[in-house]
Amino acid sequence: MTVGCRSVELDPLSLVARLAAAVPPPRFHTVKYAGVLASAHRWRARIAPQKPADQADAEDAEPKPKRRGARRLWAELLARTFAIDVLACPKCSGRMKLVALVTDPKSVRAYLRGIGEPCDVPERSPSRGPPYWKSTVLRRKAGGGSGDAWA
Repeated sequence: MTVGCRSVELDPLSLVARLAAAVPPPRFHTVKYAGVLASAHRWRARIAPQKPADQADAEDAEPKPKRRGARRLWAELLARTFAIDVLACPKCSGRMKLVALVTDPKSVRAYLRGIGEPCDVPERSPSRGPPYWKSTVLRRKAGGGSGDAWA
């Protein structure tokens, strides 16, 4: 007599649900260092690998621009997300700079009307019904009762 389970038969949705549960949340460190290897330990500089001398000199010669905080500029975020440079002029490829930011609702509506864009909030679409799951495991967890009632 064998004890335990050798295999599990899952439908695709149940498999994806189990795999998704194993993925850690964003910015969650899966490796924790303690002792001398911890980032705040005072001896860490003694054991951590040092940068080569030629690389360290190159970084000292070209200082990076200092930012006040952890926020990123909007143009930098757009460049990272969509791989486009929004500050490049489409005509001459020169650098543009931000002159003004329109935040007054009346001014925004006037501008949108002027360029022919809708300025009213669109209507919400109607809500959809509950999902149909082929997985009997997920139906039981959601309170669907027996698996035969939905099949």
